Amino acid sequence: MASGSYVWSPHADAYAALLHDQASGRRAMVRRPAAERLPMDDLVRLEDLAFHWASLPTQAPARSELFGALDTDPLRVLNGMNWLLAYWAVLWDLRAGDPAPDLIRRLDYTGAWRTPGAGDGAPEREHVWQAITQRIRAGVLAQLTGDPDLRNTYDAEVTRLAPDVFLHITLATMDGLGQDLTRKGLELRGMAAALAEHTVPGDGPLPPFGPPR
Repeated sequence: MASGSYVWSPHADAYAALLHDQASGRRAMVRRPAAERLPMDDLVRLEDLAFHWASLPTQAPARSELFGALDTDPLRVLNGMNWLLAYWAVLWDLRAGDPAPDLIRRLDYTGAWRTPGAGDGAPEREHVWQAITQRIRAGVLAQLTGDPDLRNTYDAEVTRLAPDVFLHITLATMDGLGQDLTRKGLELRGMAAALAEHTVPGDGPLPPFGPPR
């Protein structure tokens, strides 16, 4: 089935599908995450909220819903957003041949909270930002690879530190990446729903994304 620049086709595993990018002529396997960890309904909603958060008229209600969900289950919210970032990296790899792990390692937060300021504490503050963004990159790589050790390390860091800070920085990172990839002609909005439409729930331990070819 076609969807914009993409064509979906069945995979041998019913909880996976092959995604063909008509612009590049390449394809990749995309598999649902395990249903008990990251239900597709949650991912579809998180994608929608991330785009609403990035738009000023809808930012306040989206922020309220996201932080409310964070209070209930911070790891599900943050890991869901990391999965979406990994998915977007795969979509860019599929389009441009820029390896998804490399893009993820370049993710950075450059928002207002990180605005350089005068004073002796500036280098120490920059060190803190670098540490937080490195943890976020590790969380996204955990979702890309399905590596349980990486995921457990990320979960422990979120639990130990402040989930609300992780949420703010991850949202801003998603906004920056989303704008960049959209300017380059990539379609992102609705891609979680498209995966949900073309797959069924599954609990397999296999990696969630196959390398684009």
